[in-house]
Amino acid sequence: MGKLEVTIANANNPKKIPEMIFVEDIEEYVLKHTAETIMESLQDAYSKYKYLEMHITRQKDNMAMKIPEIERALEIIKQLGCAKEAETEVDYMVCDTIYSKATIAKDIEKVNLWLGANTMVEFTFQEANNLLTKNLLNAQNNLSTFETDLSFLKD
Repeated sequence: MGKLEVTIANANNPKKIPEMIFVEDIEEYVLKHTAETIMESLQDAYSKYKYLEMHITRQKDNMAMKIPEIERALEIIKQLGCAKEAETEVDYMVCDTIYSKATIAKDIEKVNLWLGANTMVEFTFQEANNLLTKNLLNAQNNLSTFETDLSFLKD
């Protein structure tokens, strides 16, 4: 006997996560299919949902960690843009637990942003602010989408 389909396509979900079929009449359903087929199909669907839940939770956690980093970078860009009157001494983070002091010249016009993948790009303050603001909005939208997907999976 073939595999029993217990899910249907869901066009309403952005990630196209399939929806479980609601069984109206359980007696009729059990009479049409063997218990082994039903249990195997349900276990298979459950495993797929658990995998998706784990994957989306990981993505959500990563995105939740990126949002404060982007907000901190935006704040630094704003402070650097305002500090054009005189040289400014700042503490900056070298890595998670190491900070160092730096003197920022008053005539600074640009800032370098670490984009990842061994890529650093020089931007004006306005360009950097625009990019980081756009990235922050995208990250917040993605976080909301991940939360919606997790809620759908739990249902």
